[in-house]
Amino acid sequence: MFSLYRSMRPVFHLALLLAAGFLTGLPPATAAAEAPAVDIRVEGDGWGTASREEIEGLLYSVAEQLLNSSAASLNRPIVVTHESGSPVTLFKKGGSGEYRVQLSATNRGWAQYAYQFGHEFCHIMSNYDVRGDDPARRENQWFEEALCEAAGVHALRSMAERWEVEAPFPSWEAYAPRLRSYADRLVSEPHRQLPPGVSPQGWLQTQLPVMSHNPYLRDDNEVVANLLLPLFEQSRDNWSALRYLNLAPAGAGTDLAEYVRQWRRSAPAEHRLFIDSVAQLLGVPAETGVGVAARVPSSSAF
Repeated sequence: MFSLYRSMRPVFHLALLLAAGFLTGLPPATAAAEAPAVDIRVEGDGWGTASREEIEGLLYSVAEQLLNSSAASLNRPIVVTHESGSPVTLFKKGGSGEYRVQLSATNRGWAQYAYQFGHEFCHIMSNYDVRGDDPARRENQWFEEALCEAAGVHALRSMAERWEVEAPFPSWEAYAPRLRSYADRLVSEPHRQLPPGVSPQGWLQTQLPVMSHNPYLRDDNEVVANLLLPLFEQSRDNWSALRYLNLAPAGAGTDLAEYVRQWRRSAPAEHRLFIDSVAQLLGVPAETGVGVAARVPSSSAF
């Protein structure tokens, strides 16, 4: 099904898939005009019973849920390979400057592929490579990790809805309930819920020092992801705001309030109201610069 596009590389975009009618019900000319340009290449072995063509179709479906057609195109291809262990987007680019993503999903566990790639694709959208791996710029990385966890769940939910009527391959439409079930199970996990009687702001005041020190505390990040997800799912356009995260120059302030303000300054006007709503959820007014703990009463609710 996707062999046509293999022969057309390196000019290999989601627009081509959409124009062929594989991922949308729009007329081909309209689909091609509205599709965001993104180049995803599945390479290597270790995928089990799944073919590279199948995996690419799945990963393009994930990208479609997060990269709005109105957003700027990604400027580098994404090469996806299999590696056991935790999924990761590598800081070191490929020989031609391509992003390198490693997934651990195998066989035809499409829900796991979607969840993992949704998370990693979010890191690319969020300019993880501009942020870099400098410890001085990692104080707020927990927020990016939480965003990307929310993105993985959102990809599952929106793909489940889309696949009910139109999947990358017709036989995959029956898989839509399994995508939805996977997302529902994740969101309902006990460790992703706030403790009884604790407000989001009060919880963040307590956990922020720990998360700022270690951005990979998954249980904490997933609590934040559950809080952020409803905001992002109010409009698909909200995901495009991630394209303007982490663009502040090196040496910029690392306080959470300043970090959010820098995001807002980097974003076009159409995203600023949404970013303000995220700031409010975090208890960090984007237009002021005081610390989170001194700013919001712990009794406040969102």
